[in-house]
Amino acid sequence: MKHQPTEPASAGNGASGVSAPRIGAVLLSVALLVIVASAIRFGGSDAADRNSEVPVVVVPAPSPPVSEYDTLGPGETLGELLAANGMSAPNSHALTEVVRAYRNPRSLRAGLVARFTVETGGEPGRIVLQLNPDSLLDLVAEDSSWTGVVYEVPVSLDTVILAGLIESSLWFADLSGEVWKLGEDEFSEYVFDLADVFAWKIDFTRDIRSGDAFRVAIERERRPDGSLRSRRFLAIELRNRDRALQAIPYARPGGRREYFDTDAEALRGVFLRYPVPFRITSGFSSRRYHPVLKRNRAHLGIDYGAPHGTPVKATAAGTVVRAGTWSSFGRIVEIRHVKSFSTRYAHLSSIARGVTVGAFVQQGQVIGRVGSSGLASGSHLHYEFLQGGRHRNPATVDLPSAERLEEEYLESFRIERDEALSLLDAVPLPVPSPDAAAEPAVAD
Repeated sequence: MKHQPTEPASAGNGASGVSAPRIGAVLLSVALLVIVASAIRFGGSDAADRNSEVPVVVVPAPSPPVSEYDTLGPGETLGELLAANGMSAPNSHALTEVVRAYRNPRSLRAGLVARFTVETGGEPGRIVLQLNPDSLLDLVAEDSSWTGVVYEVPVSLDTVILAGLIESSLWFADLSGEVWKLGEDEFSEYVFDLADVFAWKIDFTRDIRSGDAFRVAIERERRPDGSLRSRRFLAIELRNRDRALQAIPYARPGGRREYFDTDAEALRGVFLRYPVPFRITSGFSSRRYHPVLKRNRAHLGIDYGAPHGTPVKATAAGTVVRAGTWSSFGRIVEIRHVKSFSTRYAHLSSIARGVTVGAFVQQGQVIGRVGSSGLASGSHLHYEFLQGGRHRNPATVDLPSAERLEEEYLESFRIERDEALSLLDAVPLPVPSPDAAAEPAVAD
């Protein structure tokens, strides 16, 4: 009987039946996996170690520019101001020469504000000088030299609508409308402006009564600090007892702004009603008791009780025929006007520069300031009005008016008039209470 040949059993496999070549392939695969895993482990560790060894460099950000403000003191020069803020003598000299191209450094006044900016320490690299409320000189250091540029201070434009009921005085009217927009003491300036507009029609020292009212539309240019560069009326309505007055500004092409009523009649007259907007303390009289001489004598003018130093304005354009000290009048200015009119302004504390004999002055120009020179018991202005050499009462004399707006401008004026008056609709014209008495209001 023949025996069938048998395959030898693999050591360690028992009777599994797995062939040697397959076992070898499995072992090779396991080895490769171990090698790859080891490479990854050791390689990753090396990368981590290398990363941990890279130094971290922190670059500090440059210091922000530092700006400081300083003010030119009384008697201080620009060079001294620069030196006090870290400028070397050579740089100070170079910068002063650049400033000279825009403004004489010696003309810079005390109170000038300067801003010094330092970029990285050391000397300032930028300086801004406020030459005046509306212009800045920006000076920048570039490559050991300085350049300068003048900038205008930016302004914003707005409109204010106000109304006022006059009780004791125009200065202390009971206001309504956009009152919150007003700065401190701003309304006082509008009172003077209002008096100027109607100066040919109303004597604000005599004609204003308790119960009178007004409303105005004002356009303003405001600087960033809140101060005003300019202001002007867009429309005015004034109720004075039983009459209503309106004022609309209009400028002929190439001309200046003037005020007209709603019918295009000029509000401007040849003469202003008064040279200062203050109350009359002594009227025109042929017989008045003189407080200094202690006897009766003619008082051929009007006295205005204005504070010392109040500006005095020429009531009409004309030529100065007297400027200096004259008898009991003290310091006096006399002006000759058209059609044989002349005016006198006496007891002045000072006479304005340029107001000399032979000089021509404009209506509304300041010719001097109120004082008590000459034979005067206190600060006031004595004002006289003469026609053909004869004294006339300035409060009652019939003054000539300017001409009406020309026909060729009427259509344009009416358009502007209607737009301006519509602004006043935002606030009603105040009405006094029924029991309010129409007593004279005091102008000052």
